[in-house]
Amino acid sequence: MNAPVDVTNIRIETDRLILRAWRDGDLEDFYEYARVDGVGQMAGWLPHASMEKSRMILDLFIREKKTFALELKENGKVIGSLGLETRDGSLEIPELMQGREIGYVLSKDYWGRGLMPEAVKAVIDYCFRELKFDYLTCGHFISNSQSRRVIEKCGFVFAGDMIHETRFGTKEPTKLYILYNPQKMTAPFDANAVHLETDRLLLRPIQERDLQDLHEIVSVPEIADMNGWSCSETLEDTRKFLERHIQDRETLALVLKENGKMVGTFSVQGRPWEEYPLDRRLRGREFGFDLNKDYWGRGLMPEALRAVTAYCLDTLSYDFVTCGHFLRNGRSSRVIEKCGFHFLFEAEHTLPTGVKEQIRSYIIDKEKQPCSN
Repeated sequence: MNAPVDVTNIRIETDRLILRAWRDGDLEDFYEYARVDGVGQMAGWLPHASMEKSRMILDLFIREKKTFALELKENGKVIGSLGLETRDGSLEIPELMQGREIGYVLSKDYWGRGLMPEAVKAVIDYCFRELKFDYLTCGHFISNSQSRRVIEKCGFVFAGDMIHETRFGTKEPTKLYILYNPQKMTAPFDANAVHLETDRLLLRPIQERDLQDLHEIVSVPEIADMNGWSCSETLEDTRKFLERHIQDRETLALVLKENGKMVGTFSVQGRPWEEYPLDRRLRGREFGFDLNKDYWGRGLMPEALRAVTAYCLDTLSYDFVTCGHFLRNGRSSRVIEKCGFHFLFEAEHTLPTGVKEQIRSYIIDKEKQPCSN
């Protein structure tokens, strides 16, 4: 489905460019690059034979409200355009997903300076963050290697081939690409609505009364080290940690039934999904957990992990959940693998503490339920 677009009051700035709506006063700059042989043909239209032709197209840009002018900051000159075009249905995308197709042209005088990737990346970010598009598509004629490089630099993934009929009657073999909004991959979750029970545990929203029990966990250097935190040195440090957990509504307390003690936490988090090798149409979250050291080796965390996995996949209808651990954390590795997760990928991450850690990530989806033992 084509998402609604109106660029009239949108202004996007990059290091070297201002992307804004077209104005009547842009006519001379527009005609200057649109009349040059080799510019328009790359996008399927012939060079403008007159300023009147440019005026007609400029009026269309202003009227349709879907095309940005690319203004060079250093001199205020308009050197290209970037449109959020309607899609023609060449790609099979679920009807409920909303997006547009990016099309662009740049003055020949400014080719090879990295300006178009700069513009496209800025528009991608705006469309995903501000307009909440589900996806963007883009394409290039097979003969247009420059546009292919722009598309690949901006993270688009090849999606198919088609034949495009240009405005001057030729038929051009065309490569199509798509980019899904990674922010939309984070499925909804509200810890305040969750109350789960296992044989030995209650899983409920973390609360202020858990302060002392939480301090027993986050003040242990070994636990902090395995989670990438700074160790909590005072109860006040832990209070701030607890307040963040309560506010983000992503964290459950693991409470031991036998004595009511909070012995661990379990977070259901959003992630930077663009770094994950996943189908961008899917929706899910990532788990993070820790357990009071006095309760290690009793099988409590696998018990909790199975329960939350089943809740997210079955009750909340997530497509997947992921889980990860530092490569040196064999204990977490055993918990994750015991519960039916399978290897997804491995990568180096820089933690908030500044330390670099190799992290191994795992996944389980709705087609593969966690094991029972």
